[in-house]
Amino acid sequence: MKKLAYSLLPLGITVGLCLNIAPASATLLVRNVIPDAALSIDGFGSLSNNGVIQANIPTGSIIQRAYLYAASVWNNPVNGVTFHGNALSVGSATILGPDENPATTARWDVTSIIDSSFTGGLQDFSILENGQNDGAVLVVAYSNPSTQGFTSVILDGELSTKGDTVQFDFVSPYTGGDFLVSLASSYSRQPSEQFTQIDVTTNSTNNRRLTTSAGGQDDGEGDDGALITVGGIGDDPTNPGPLDSPFGGPRIDDEYYNLALGNSANSAPFISAGDKYLRLKTANPSNDDNVFGMFITSGFKITVTPVPEPSMTLGIFGIGAIGILLSRLGKKS
Repeated sequence: MKKLAYSLLPLGITVGLCLNIAPASATLLVRNVIPDAALSIDGFGSLSNNGVIQANIPTGSIIQRAYLYAASVWNNPVNGVTFHGNALSVGSATILGPDENPATTARWDVTSIIDSSFTGGLQDFSILENGQNDGAVLVVAYSNPSTQGFTSVILDGELSTKGDTVQFDFVSPYTGGDFLVSLASSYSRQPSEQFTQIDVTTNSTNNRRLTTSAGGQDDGEGDDGALITVGGIGDDPTNPGPLDSPFGGPRIDDEYYNLALGNSANSAPFISAGDKYLRLKTANPSNDDNVFGMFITSGFKITVTPVPEPSMTLGIFGIGAIGILLSRLGKKS
């Protein structure tokens, strides 16, 4: 049974920022930085290979970007899908890299499909896997008057099971507002010995454990071919206990977090007013989760102009603009 749904819209003040994307060696890269937007996120996994995946988009919204991800069973190739009546072949997808684990994840840009099909509110989209995948994730960035002042960030790739660190350096101190983080992972069964952990460091907290129990088949089933989870529709961003055991079941942690809140061990927020940076250290000690996506919505106001590779830089224009630098600090040894 799904938990009470929580709005993906953060309550924060407007901040301008600049983003310099991490180098191509990073295992989670910034795909999009979308100003004045919020995210709808949902996952699908089924041994029958067909069903529905949802989007929750308010009526009157403008679709900014939509991606569909499909993740393979460990050590198997990924298969194409039929999404809302549209055949999406593996050949037409972008395969996420680098090759850090035996799973494979494909990404399709389905912006035009969502834009021409959404009716407003919670909506089902049909999905059929053309073979045994571990599941799929649908991420839709949308804008409307209520999303003004927010920024959504889509990162994807293939996180090293040995561990990676991503850091946001704020040129001007953080001043408040929800900071929502969603993690997408496949081949993540619980209760089992599979788990991913996340630690948070800011000026106000040092290497603080956000979760020890990320991973689970929250959006799928407990067998190969349906081991998928992502924080989003139907999930609660109230943070789990830092030592909640992965052996207790997939719903101990639904991979959806609000860093502006604390947890059961410490009610102080993970990010506080005055913090100048945020560091997320993610590791998979069991070496068998495929963490392929991180999706962030926060109270940042941003105006960006993409610059083609290899510089991979997003610039900002305007009076009083301040900046943020996103960089990968490197794998754990």
